[in-house]
Amino acid sequence: MKLRSIAAALVLGAGVLAGTAAPAAAATCSGSHLDNWPIKGGYISVYYNSSTGYNCAMTYTSRPGVLTYIRVSIGVEGGSLKTDARNYKYYAGPVSVYGKGKCIQFYGQVGSGNPLEGVGNAYCG
Repeated sequence: MKLRSIAAALVLGAGVLAGTAAPAAAATCSGSHLDNWPIKGGYISVYYNSSTGYNCAMTYTSRPGVLTYIRVSIGVEGGSLKTDARNYKYYAGPVSVYGKGKCIQFYGQVGSGNPLEGVGNAYCG
């Protein structure tokens, strides 16, 4: 009986440790992955969902697990940007914009001392 209790405690303890070791389930963009654009300290990942007409972007840090300022912005060319920016450990976003038949622009930043980098007039269609 004691052996079963010890074994059950070990299994339960292992489950608790495994549950706290990994980050929460990752949010992501839907659709086709178009490309990753390198920026200082990480990269911007861009997607397009042909079913909905939405483009989506996320900025990832190259130092996951370290709390740092991360920003991602996306918009249609000539329009306003949708942005997610604050201190994160893994990524900022996802942010989406309806881009069917339009050019998009996207920007990212990892670390408040690094520049905001990105691309304008991209993935026109």
